[in-house]
Amino acid sequence: MSASRLRLFHGWQVVVAAVVGAALSPATLVNVPFSLFVSALEADVHWGRPTITAALSVFLALLVVSLPIAGWLVDRVGARRVALPSILAYGLALASIRWIAPSPVQLYVHYGLIAILGAGAQSLTFVRVLSAWFDRRRGLAIGACMAGYGLGYFLVPIVTQALIARHGWRTAYGGLGALAVFGAFPIVALLLRDAPTQSGPAPDARLRNWQPAMTWSSDEIRKLLSSRELWLMGLTFLLMSAALNGVQSQLVPLLTDEHMDAVRAAWMLSVVGLGSFPARLLIGLLLDRVFAPFVAVAFFVPSAVALLWLADGWVPPAVALCAIAIGLSLGAENDLLGYLVGRYFDLKWFARIYSVLLATYLLGAALGPYLMARAYAAAGSYNGVLRAGSVAIGVSCALLLCLRRYPLGVPRDA
Repeated sequence: MSASRLRLFHGWQVVVAAVVGAALSPATLVNVPFSLFVSALEADVHWGRPTITAALSVFLALLVVSLPIAGWLVDRVGARRVALPSILAYGLALASIRWIAPSPVQLYVHYGLIAILGAGAQSLTFVRVLSAWFDRRRGLAIGACMAGYGLGYFLVPIVTQALIARHGWRTAYGGLGALAVFGAFPIVALLLRDAPTQSGPAPDARLRNWQPAMTWSSDEIRKLLSSRELWLMGLTFLLMSAALNGVQSQLVPLLTDEHMDAVRAAWMLSVVGLGSFPARLLIGLLLDRVFAPFVAVAFFVPSAVALLWLADGWVPPAVALCAIAIGLSLGAENDLLGYLVGRYFDLKWFARIYSVLLATYLLGAALGPYLMARAYAAAGSYNGVLRAGSVAIGVSCALLLCLRRYPLGVPRDA
């Protein structure tokens, strides 16, 4: 086998590890099924929706703090050494929720631990590795990895609802933790490798001499902070994340309030994943051929319309269309974020810059669900906050179109 084919073979093994790691990541095992646990905990322990939803906000807010540290560790010691203990630790922490007392504080502590321990198992680790292994096919490789999230978005709500219905919410938490420990951990341990210069055949010539940097100089920090792209991307993904993750976290209670049964509402949550799965593959193909903000607008505008539709009344077939539209947008977010960081910034800083912007995204994901729950508690309806989310998505699209053009097909490190 030639060196180039051997490199490609090893690279796609890394993609498989990234797909499995993404499908069983904290984003899919903790964030996605949370809406199902809102209804289950509300019925069992009689906490209000803002009280329960605050656990997700704690999880996402602590990720904001943890991700830059994880990014620094990935750049310094490698993705594999960070990902493996992180997967094992957050899986055990997630499973241990089944033993908590009926106390909101204990729930918050466990979600906080999952955020801190699981920071190294987030997309920044996998996208960083794939950006080192792939050059011309980078968009496709990242899209395949992100399709793993779509697969998890589709399957995890189905599994979670079945566990809750048959065995209760405590067993459901234990089952989700077991998926991380016995599903993700062995596959990632077997297949994930760091940059090819460290653990395999030499990469493409344009990446051959690339090595991660250990420290930032003051001049480099000033240059980064003065970058228009950094601020535009940060604000874009903050607003987009708040709107989309807010509605995803409250989708099941929103639908059951309108007399949809719990099983069908759970299926609508899976339909969100069904929409995100093809979106992640398609966007990976498009990003290597079309200016990324144009792709983003095409995927985000349908969700702005969907939120307005949910606010103004709906019938069951329309809910499925809205869920698919929301899934398309959620499927595009992280793909775009990782790809844009690789285009606008040096790869030697990739994990740290990506972790900072991903932390901004997660700040929106922390604020959105809580604000949506508070808006419901205050008004008795989600309609007003759904309309506000639609506006936020529209503003995000406008901000993306302000990013400067880059040469298509040529990475920034070329």
